[in-house]
Amino acid sequence: MIKQWKNLWHILRIVNLFFLILFFSCTKSEDMSYLPIEDKIPDEQADSIRIIATTNDVIDYELIAVRMFKYYETKQTFADTVFITFYNPDATIKSTLSCDRAELDDAKNILTGIGNVIVKSENGIMKAPYMVLNRNTNKIFAQRGVTMIRGENVLHGAEMKTDLYLDRVEILEVTAEGKLDEKEIKW
Repeated sequence: MIKQWKNLWHILRIVNLFFLILFFSCTKSEDMSYLPIEDKIPDEQADSIRIIATTNDVIDYELIAVRMFKYYETKQTFADTVFITFYNPDATIKSTLSCDRAELDDAKNILTGIGNVIVKSENGIMKAPYMVLNRNTNKIFAQRGVTMIRGENVLHGAEMKTDLYLDRVEILEVTAEGKLDEKEIKW
């Protein structure tokens, strides 16, 4: 009889071990290999997001991103693969901004675009690897090599200051391609 209890005890231990292995192997583990703030879990995380911001029933902008992390304490938001459409009050598109990553300082309303930054408006296209957009003033500061395209004309520079609509552009260390005619083009 004691031998049967020992056998049953061993069988129960094996079954218990089997269920523990099954339980832990089936639980989903979150991919925390990429956290914007190292070793700090975000307060919010969303995948495949779309945000529409409005003021008095008028759309200000629409943001689409693959992934977003939000940290309440530091008032920071981080997003991957970002596309933003900015609208005029009449619902026409004012400009678009795309980048590989975006970092938003929620307290200062400053958006930093990192990697393959492209701003498009009816006034042209700006490309840069890095830019800072002050959302309070809609002013852009791009650096680390910038390109401004208007029609067939291309300007390259080290840094650029402009607005979100690419109306007025200041570029440092400029080189140009194309035909520049002061009468036709107002930079």
